[in-house]
Amino acid sequence: DPQFGYPGTAGFVVASDGVVVVNTTNSPFHARELLYEIRQRTDLPVVYVLNTDAEPDEMLGNEVFVDQDATIISSSLAQAAMRRYRDNLARRLEQDENWRLRGRMRGIHPTLPSQVFDEEMSLRLENEEIRIRCVADGGTWGDAVVYLPTQKVLFLGRLFANGYFPRLASVDVRRWIEVLRDLESWDVDLYVP
Repeated sequence: DPQFGYPGTAGFVVASDGVVVVNTTNSPFHARELLYEIRQRTDLPVVYVLNTDAEPDEMLGNEVFVDQDATIISSSLAQAAMRRYRDNLARRLEQDENWRLRGRMRGIHPTLPSQVFDEEMSLRLENEEIRIRCVADGGTWGDAVVYLPTQKVLFLGRLFANGYFPRLASVDVRRWIEVLRDLESWDVDLYVP
């Protein structure tokens, strides 16, 4: 989608019995690159995909991991926003008179999460606990963070972008700062922007 040409940060966690992907970037092409990087490190199955928000630059690669039989998870707010994006994209494609959008979006199928949570969800792979927690208050994109308490790693999704001020649109900037301050108080050694 030309409106989301910047690929968001994606990451993955290799546990002893499977892989968890955090965000899938802005296209199936980039998601396949992510899958390639995973396969360079392990042949374990991709068990879960965690979408930290609904922005297309973080989730348009979801379809690649459906083919891997992964369960895609997001907050219920993010899933609803993804559904709105998908429906709006269909309208934009119909109105695309010069076929530019259709050409760029050919073969891309916005794929919604198959499982949602409202506040917090905990997943356990054999040797790793993974918590996904919604930090949205209804005025955001369904933002969530992914926390690995044993490793002391926190994936921030679009809440923090290294080197520039993120697009906040109509989000309450004071609330955004409060969320970041709260996250600073967690027992974390590594923040992944």
